[in-house]
Amino acid sequence: MQGTYASFLTAGQCYGGKDTILFIDPGFPVQKQQITVMGYQYESFDVYEYRGAKLEAKLETFLSKGTIAALVYSNPNNLAWFCLTEEELRIVAKLADKYDVIVIEDLAYFAMDFRKELGTPFLPPYQPSIAHYTDNYILQISGSKAFSYAGQRIGVTAISNKLYHRAYPGLTQRYGGGTFGTVYIHRVLYALSSGTSHSAQYALAAMFKAASDGTFDFVSELREYGWRAERLKKIFTDYGFSIVYDRDLEKPIVDGFYFTISYPDMTGSELMEEFIYYGISTISLSTTGSNQEGLRACTSFIKPNQYDLLEERLKLFKTNNPISSRMTR
Repeated sequence: MQGTYASFLTAGQCYGGKDTILFIDPGFPVQKQQITVMGYQYESFDVYEYRGAKLEAKLETFLSKGTIAALVYSNPNNLAWFCLTEEELRIVAKLADKYDVIVIEDLAYFAMDFRKELGTPFLPPYQPSIAHYTDNYILQISGSKAFSYAGQRIGVTAISNKLYHRAYPGLTQRYGGGTFGTVYIHRVLYALSSGTSHSAQYALAAMFKAASDGTFDFVSELREYGWRAERLKKIFTDYGFSIVYDRDLEKPIVDGFYFTISYPDMTGSELMEEFIYYGISTISLSTTGSNQEGLRACTSFIKPNQYDLLEERLKLFKTNNPISSRMTR
């Protein structure tokens, strides 16, 4: 949260006239709220129909305007759980360099594409990242999800060396000097926060070291989310629901922290409201920049004794909302 806010704020001050942030959606809703709070502009598009080679032309329509300061996406995607490929990251990097746009890569769910064995330090396969293809990047890595350390609210912003040491006319005019990195730390972050606790910093550093040394297999511990998602998806689809974002290009979507669902002839908002009466909590895809109708479901809080309860409630839901009658209205 703090890292993206500071990244958006600093990126939007680099050049006069470039204060618009582009969101490759669906995405984390509060990030758009951050843009609104700081008085910037944003544009967005649902990448669902623009995967693979089609992504280039779509990005070009936005970046060619010359108003985009930075673009942001999450990988794996925060809510749909698809993963941008190396080809797509190369496209993003090429256009970011062409139009001098900073890429903010949200890696809150680092290494959580469970189709790959990403947990072995210093051996492939590696987490796909924009950092392989451009120097115009900022990586946001959270301790909350990948390291299951949510309570302490700590993460890492990793700025490329080239971007860190780069001076921009807008920053020089506003602050009298400094580079992107020094402005980010000594001006923006210093004004926003008094920092995070010493104990949390030591704890996260220890987890990083243990993961790098191969003594802490954090990815194996995260696979529980994938198992939960597989079981939850089956329960939902058994009672007439569909998975909205069901494909990752030619591959089935990976099971993970989130998944998306829809129900025949109901909008996402209608379904979310109806679920309240069954004690099921979700968010509507309409709040995430998605053009699809449906809901985002999260696997993080489901308890082992709640699967049967969920099935019982969805059975009642289907009885009260029969698909055949809804489809013929």
